[in-house]
Amino acid sequence: MSGAVFLSYAREDAAAAQRIAEALRAFGVSAWFDQGELRGGDAWDQNIRRQIKECALFVPIISAHTQARGEGYFRLEWTLAEERAKHIAKGVPFIVPVAIDDISEARASVPDAFLHSQWTRMPNGAPSTQFVEHVQRLLSKSHRPAPQAGAAAGDPGPPAHPATWWRGLRAMLAAAVLVLVAGVVWWKLPPRGAASGPSGPLVVVLMDTPAADRVYDPDTRKNGGTNADDITDVLHDLPIKIVKENTGWLWRRESEVVKENPALIVMHRSLFYTFSNDDNRSGDLYPHADDKLVAFLGYVATVSPRTKFIIYSRHSWDNDSEAARWRENATNRFPALAGRIETWRVPLDRATFRNPLTGQELKDSVEKALGLKVASQPKSDP
Repeated sequence: MSGAVFLSYAREDAAAAQRIAEALRAFGVSAWFDQGELRGGDAWDQNIRRQIKECALFVPIISAHTQARGEGYFRLEWTLAEERAKHIAKGVPFIVPVAIDDISEARASVPDAFLHSQWTRMPNGAPSTQFVEHVQRLLSKSHRPAPQAGAAAGDPGPPAHPATWWRGLRAMLAAAVLVLVAGVVWWKLPPRGAASGPSGPLVVVLMDTPAADRVYDPDTRKNGGTNADDITDVLHDLPIKIVKENTGWLWRRESEVVKENPALIVMHRSLFYTFSNDDNRSGDLYPHADDKLVAFLGYVATVSPRTKFIIYSRHSWDNDSEAARWRENATNRFPALAGRIETWRVPLDRATFRNPLTGQELKDSVEKALGLKVASQPKSDP
C-alpha cells in the first residue's frame, strides 16, 4: 500500500467512494476501497489499521451522512489517521478531506486535523480533472527524495553531458505524456446507471490530427483539411449530429468530448501523434501516443457506458490478428471497453475516404455501430 490512497467513508456514501476509487485507479493512482475486498472480523480490522498506517494519502469522505452518524467504523478510521498525522512532518501531505455535499466545514463533526487541511468539494462524489491532478501532485510531494549529501538547497548541479541530452529529453517527453494521461479523468462523472444523454440525434465525434502526414487524401491535405472533413462528407445524410475534434500531441479536451454524450467516436489511431514519419524519434514516441489513446478510450468507456469506438489506420495492423490483439490488450487494461471497439484497417490501395468504396465501408460500420442499419428480411410467400 505504500504510495496508495485510502478512502474512508460511511456506508451510505459507498457509491460516491467507489466512483472516486475507480477514477483514481483507471489512470494509475492506487486507491484502496474496502467494499467487497475484505470481510468483517479481527482480520478485517487489522487490515484496515495496516492500510491506514501504510497509505500515502488518507481521503476521508465527508457528508451529511457522516454528520448524522455519531458512531461508525469510519470514525475509528478518522481517529487512526489523525494519530498518524501527528508523526508526519509539517508540509508533508497526508489527510485530504473530500466533501460530497454542502456540509459546512465549520459545523462538520470531524477530527481537528481535518480542519487543518484544504477540503475538496466534489458534489455526488463526481471526480474532476482538478481533483485527480491535485492527488497526483500530493503523491509526488509525499515521495520527494532527499537531496544528495553535500548538495545545497536549490543547487541545480552540473549540466548534463551532451551525450546524454537526447536520452534525458526522451525521458521528459515520456513523463509529460504520462502526466497528460493521468489528467484524463472523470469530469462530472454521473452515477452508474444514469441516463447517457439527452434526447435528440445521436452524436458522432470525429477525432483526428491535422498533421499533414496523417491526412489520407492528397487534395484534402493540400487544402488544409483532415480525414474528419472527408468522413463528414461521407456521413452527411445520416440522422446524426457530427462533432469534429482536432487533436495532437498536447491535446487535453477530454471533458469537452464527454460532455457531448457521444454514441460513437470515430478515431484515427495516430490522432495523438503529430511528428513526421521521417522523424528519427518516431520509434520512441509513438508508443506514448498510443498509450494516451488507450487511456482516453478507457476513460470515455467508463464515464459514458453507451459510447462505442471505431479506430481506423492504414499501417497499424498488418492483419486482423494483430488488430484483435490490440483490442484485447486495450480491453484487458480497461474492461469497460469489452465489445465496444472496432478496429478498421484502411485499404492501402484506396486509402482515402473520398474513394466511394472506402467511404461506403466506413459508413456501413458507422451505421452498424449506431444501430441504424437494419438487416433485410426475406420476403414471405403470399
